[in-house]
Amino acid sequence: MAVAISISLHPLTQVFPGSSTLKFVMPSSSTALAQQTPSPSSPSNATVSNTTFVQNTNQASIISTAISLLSLIIALAVAYVSNFRKANIKFSLGRNIIIFSTPVNVSTGNSVAMSGVGFNLPVTFYNWSPQGGTIKRIRMVIGRHNSDDFHDMAWTTFVKIGSAGNFEDENLAQPISVEGQASVNKIIRFDWVPELSGKAFDVRVDNYEMRIYGWTRDTEKPDLDYKTSFTLKDEHYQQFKDSLAASLSLSIWIPLDENEKPNQLVSKNTVDRLYSN
Repeated sequence: MAVAISISLHPLTQVFPGSSTLKFVMPSSSTALAQQTPSPSSPSNATVSNTTFVQNTNQASIISTAISLLSLIIALAVAYVSNFRKANIKFSLGRNIIIFSTPVNVSTGNSVAMSGVGFNLPVTFYNWSPQGGTIKRIRMVIGRHNSDDFHDMAWTTFVKIGSAGNFEDENLAQPISVEGQASVNKIIRFDWVPELSGKAFDVRVDNYEMRIYGWTRDTEKPDLDYKTSFTLKDEHYQQFKDSLAASLSLSIWIPLDENEKPNQLVSKNTVDRLYSN
């Protein structure tokens, strides 16, 4: 017996023999485009990655350039300091100034009067620059603290301490060459002669101010200066009077800036109090 079966298939429905009905729902064209086409406001992962890579590369390049420039500046500065910086001469004074009377020929005859005053000053010139330089001249100015009269003296000779402990002339004072990164020690003598200046140096118990001026160039005013002081005490004055009376040039050592104490016997507690921090 023949049976007529009518099957009506939905366009989205497919029937397989021996199985239940399966439905396949096809996405609409708008949904498919939304899933396949990226939104303009939401860049893809590849685009974000490329942008980040470019930014990191630019930052690394800027940092590398900055480091290179800094290294070049440091290298130029080191080269200048090591090879091209001009001489920078300074000086420091020794611990004492040495005062003594000096003989001066009297104009009325062949007699000699101890009317002059001499000064020996130990000086260290140093130059830490690689380029050498020259000390062209030195002057010393001394005056009492409460006086307007100052004695301005040029250097006369370089002296040294002889084997007997006395001062001996070394040579006339002349320009001193100071090499790069080196130092030079000199004892410089200054003389005050009343017959030439018109006024005697009044040695007395008092506080004195002392200034040292130096020239490293041919200029009117000095480019080096140093100020210090000393006190001429009773014992110093007595030594000077005794040397005048004996017509001798006895050296009187006077500490500068009162920074030197005489040798002394002290207790341990005194040592700690004076020198321990």
